[in-house]
Formats: sequence, structure tokens, C-alpha cells
Amino acid sequence: DPLWSRGLGDVYKRQSLWNKLGVTRWREDATRDHWGSHIYLRDAESGAYWSAGFQPTAVEPDSYQVKFAEDRVRISRTDGSISSMLEVIVSPEDDTELRRLTLTNNGTRTRHIEVTSYMEVLLAPVAADIAHPAFSNLFVETEYLHEIRGLLASRRPRKDGEARPWAAHVVARGEGSDSAVGIEYETDRARFIGRGQGVSNPLSIIDGRPLSNTVGAVLDPIFSLRVRVRLEPGEIVHLVFSTMAANSREEILSLADKYHDGSAFARISALVWTHAQVQLHYLRVEHYEAELFQHLASRILFSDRSARASGRVIRAMRLSHAGLWGQGISGDRPIVLLRMAKQEDLRLVSQLLRAHEYWRMKQLPVDLVILNEKGASYAQELQAAMEGMVRAAQAFSAQQEQAERGGAYIVRADVITDDERTLLLASARVVLEGGQGSLAEQLQARPEVEENPPFSWLKREIQGPRAGPPSVPPQLALFNGLGGFDKDGREYVIVLGQDQVTPAPWINVIANPTFGFTVSERGAGYTWSQNSRENKLTPWSNDPVSDPSGEAFYIRDEESGALWSPCLLYTSPSPRDQRGS
Repeated sequence: DPLWSRGLGDVYKRQSLWNKLGVTRWREDATRDHWGSHIYLRDAESGAYWSAGFQPTAVEPDSYQVKFAEDRVRISRTDGSISSMLEVIVSPEDDTELRRLTLTNNGTRTRHIEVTSYMEVLLAPVAADIAHPAFSNLFVETEYLHEIRGLLASRRPRKDGEARPWAAHVVARGEGSDSAVGIEYETDRARFIGRGQGVSNPLSIIDGRPLSNTVGAVLDPIFSLRVRVRLEPGEIVHLVFSTMAANSREEILSLADKYHDGSAFARISALVWTHAQVQLHYLRVEHYEAELFQHLASRILFSDRSARASGRVIRAMRLSHAGLWGQGISGDRPIVLLRMAKQEDLRLVSQLLRAHEYWRMKQLPVDLVILNEKGASYAQELQAAMEGMVRAAQAFSAQQEQAERGGAYIVRADVITDDERTLLLASARVVLEGGQGSLAEQLQARPEVEENPPFSWLKREIQGPRAGPPSVPPQLALFNGLGGFDKDGREYVIVLGQDQVTPAPWINVIANPTFGFTVSERGAGYTWSQNSRENKLTPWSNDPVSDPSGEAFYIRDEESGALWSPCLLYTSPSPRDQRGS
């Protein structure tokens, strides 16, 4: 995805970042890639639903095209007679992200489409949220303001003198469309998604139920706005969803008032293009190089085995990331490593230094490490040349916050141990080789480690039994409608009827003093050794709504291809595909 240069932008995929805070929640997941800000579309008549991008519903479109430019993203798709185009930009004059959705009815009958936005509100440092998301959620408060037709959120300070950050999410009809907008809203993730559901199949989208208009100190905050659109045959409608951040309530209200006017998108769009051209000129970066740097950034944001050191090198690693500290490298930021030993490789060094400055201006912190593998007797001359290039690049840089936005480091291979060298190679997200061609050639030459599964496999329905009443209801003591005690109180039995769920995960903890696991009534759980927080062997989400698991068993009928699980985790139906023509 393109990286943008305002204080607020989709630097990490679909996560908006602002002043070192995450405005919305995102996690790196190169397999499912389902995190971030989404827009759902639902046919009010047939009940079929899909999304403006492939994610999060994973409904296969009739046609799909993505264009990444320096100033924006365009995602175009066709589903039956409905065509959509989503454009994403960041304002160069305000800390605001704009997403314009253009809907076209190519059919012969009137269509009624519900358009619903969704994002999880964060307003906190990303590292703190990763450490304890449930605790982080407790301090966010939300409200709806009719005058701006949008939602506000703020994070309560935890101590005196701490700043209170604000965010807003508004929607408007675009220029040339009817200005009247009827809105429903939601800020409670549990109400939007539903217990046991996920962003691919939220209950508020599946059932078409009205959003609850809940605001306040919710336990799991989100921004969600819904607009109903009537599309006559051949009609085109624009909707603009804008998300912004500010340091005060007065400032955020001013921004929200400015951007709930749909005509703002056209003006900001022109500014964004001009700003991008000026920025590239300042950085001395050509358009083809910018695309190359964006391509390389995808390997930085999403770990790619084809770009990293071999599994043999990673398995040989003996030191922790503290072993990098001796070279001044923290290990807290992604590392791009260049191995070189020849004078002619300095052209690649120069190009990577420009890439590094490009990423820093786009708010993407990266540590560039150049490993000088020249023989000891000649290393000093090459070392001096590289150090001069780094000093020149830093002097040119307008961004001096090296400690926060990443630095450039030159390491001599002859003065570090074999274990330190192995650690550098294993820690790097991208490893480039001097003498193996230009940056473009090395990126193009990297084969995929394995082919992705067929596109249709991603939408295959997972079949199997859903919760239903047992044939003989057990006699349970203190039964509460969901569970009760059996065997003289020594066992607790949970009994779920069709589509029935517990209000929160009900779990069992099994452990000895040094090893243990938890498992919920849906089958989700995780395993740890020594310390349940610091040494997890399998992941735990701490998500009481979706209750996903990093552990699972699958059962597959080899004749029919039916797939299910002995638990309830993976038995959700696929979206109904009745988008119509």
C-alpha cells in the first residue's frame, strides 16, 4: 500500500497513525490480512453483502483492480450490476484521511444498497495496545454529534498532565450527489460484530439489523457509520468517509465540520497530487524509484520469507535481539540489510539511502544496515566511502529524529562475531546482496516460496455441525439456561442450542506450576510455558467478542470436500452470494 506523508496516514496498511499514536487498530497478518478500516455493502432486498475491497468479507468479485499511486489508492470492483471504486487519500493540509466510495448501477432496476464503515478506535501507542488491548480499550469514550453527522472519540488521561487525544469519523455525500444523508451509527464492537462472529461476517451486516446508535464508555470501541443509498439504473453516487485526529475537542470539531462537506474531496485530491510531486522532487526520487521503494516497503510491513535469510540461518541464531545493541541498533524497528564487498556496490548503497529517506518522510521507521564484508586489509577504504555517503544523506535529511524514525548503520563483518553476524541476517526483514544486480532486479528475481491457494478456495464454505440441542438434556445442578454443574459439582457442563452463545468466553484453565493452557466453550485457547503472559507458545487474542484461536483441529471429508471442526470455531457460513444483476 502507498505510504503517505501527512502526520496521519495509512502507513501500516489500513491503520491510521498520528503523532506516534495509532488512531485505528491493525496487526500484521500476511495470511488473513483482515485487519484495518473496512467498508461493507449490502443489498437491502436480497440480503447479499460484500465489501469495497476484497477484505474483510472475501467475496469473490466479477472483476477486481487495484492501483497504487504515489498520492492515493484506487480499488475498483464489479459485483453483479453494481460497480464500486474506493479512493483513499490523506490531506496534505490537515491530519485527515479521506475515503471516497463511488457506486454505479449498471443494471435495469433500482437498487437499495446499505453502505457501512467499520474501524476499531485506538488513540494509543501501538506497542501498548499490542501488550494489553482489553485494558487499552477501557479509556476510550465515544459520542455522536448531529451537527457534523459523525462520531467523536477521545482517550481519558490516566494521570495529571497527560494529553487527551481526539478522533472523529464523518460521512458525506460527494460532489454532485444528493446532499441529504440518513445515518445510523455504532461504537460498540460487540453489538456490531456479535459474539462469536468476526469482521468477515458481522451480525449487523448479515442480518441487516439497524445499528444500535450506542455511544459512551463502551468496552470495545469502534467507529461505524451506515448510509442507505438508492441507485436508479445508470445512476452514480459518491460517499466520502473521513477520519481525523487532533489534540483538543475544539480542533477536532473544526476538522469534522470541514470534512463533512462532500465537495472537500475534489479540492484535497488536487492538493494531494501536487504535494506528492513536490515531495518526490525534493527527495530527488523518480517516479519509477518511488514505486520500487513502495514495493520494498511491502516486505518491511509484511514479513516475506522470500526476502529474508534462509531458514538455516534463522535456526542457527543463538543471541537475542540485545546482541544488536553493540552496533547501536535497537532491534525495535524493521531492518533492511545490505551485504556488500565491492566498490561498485556503492550505487546500491546510494539508492537504499534515498529509499531510507523516502520511508522516513512517509513516517515509516526503518533501520538500514550495511554489512561491509570486504576483506580486513581493504575494508577501511570502502568503509570510509560508505560513511561519507551516510553523512551526506543525513545532512540532506530534513528529518532529524533518527532515534524514532530509523537510522543508517555501517557494520564491518571482520569486527563482529559469527553469532552477531548470524543475528543481523536473521533479524532483517529484507536481505539484499551486493553484486546481485540493482534493487529492481533483486526484487523481481525473488520467487514466491510457494504458490498461494486458488482464489476460489478463499471463499469456500466451511461446513459442519453448528450448536444444537443435545438429544437427551443432562440433569444439571444450578442450570442457568447455558450451563450447570454435573457429577456432584465436579464438572461444569455448557449446553448451547441452535445459534446460542455464551455472553462472553467461558473458559477452563488447566495448568501445573510451569505449564498450562486455557480453552473456551468455542474451542479457542492458547498454551504457555513458565509464564502465561511472557512466554506464550501459541497466540492469544484477548478478544471476548470474536474469540479467535491459534490452535485448531480440522476434519475433512476426502470425497465431498466438506470441512469442519470438532469445535464451533470454524463453522460460520460464507456470505450469501445474491448480489444480482
